[in-house]
Amino acid sequence: MALGVALWLCPKKNTQLYDKLGTLMSSLNTLFPGQPPRFEPHITITTNIQIDLEHPDQARDDVDRILSASAVALNSLPKNHSNLVTLGKIDSQRKFFKKLYFHVARDPNLVSFARIIRELFVILPSDIEQENIKQNPHLYTKDSHGNTIKRRKLKKHRDDPEPKQFDTSSIQLNATHKAAEWSSNEYDPHLSLVYSDIHPIDNALWRTIKTRVQDYLNIDNCDSEYLVDNGLGWDGGVLKLVLCEGDVNDWITLGSVDVH
Repeated sequence: MALGVALWLCPKKNTQLYDKLGTLMSSLNTLFPGQPPRFEPHITITTNIQIDLEHPDQARDDVDRILSASAVALNSLPKNHSNLVTLGKIDSQRKFFKKLYFHVARDPNLVSFARIIRELFVILPSDIEQENIKQNPHLYTKDSHGNTIKRRKLKKHRDDPEPKQFDTSSIQLNATHKAAEWSSNEYDPHLSLVYSDIHPIDNALWRTIKTRVQDYLNIDNCDSEYLVDNGLGWDGGVLKLVLCEGDVNDWITLGSVDVH
């Protein structure tokens, strides 16, 4: 599954929850065959954020702009919750990235934040780019894999056609609708504990997993729908843009910003 650049929301380092989750994740990793990759506790707000990675200067500008806007959006949410992120029961799926994870409550503010980020930095730039390809095909070419990419900016000649300008208002409106549908039907906030290809998790392993979760986090029941009574969650935290390509151990943090 292509993830591209993802926006993560992490608990702050050196907090009790961050340390507990990190220790738990390290312990659970030892229960799975091979050497499952290591990663820090986080929930993914969205994947496939549009950043121009081909040009380092532009990429740095994009990262700063997106993180700044994301922090403003997060800090602008109504303060009508104790925790923006509330962990729920532990679960497993066949998928590598959801092998073992905590559900996260769909707090309306969290869902709204994800919808905003998806609209502004995934759907809208992608849709505008697709329209630009239609309107200005001379600005694009194909790479060796057949993908449409922008031509490198060479010295402009007098005879080069001027790029066509087009109205983006309808594209923006459509992006809003797409983001709303995505946040309602597809967004599935969760906190992964282990990435693995093992399937299924047998009963003996499940019992060991649940015992460790309950012991490390000092909770009575990791099957309860929400663990809010145990204080398992956080507000604010750290926003990170992470390039999630290739081996998980090779993922790169492009930038981060603290939010309160």
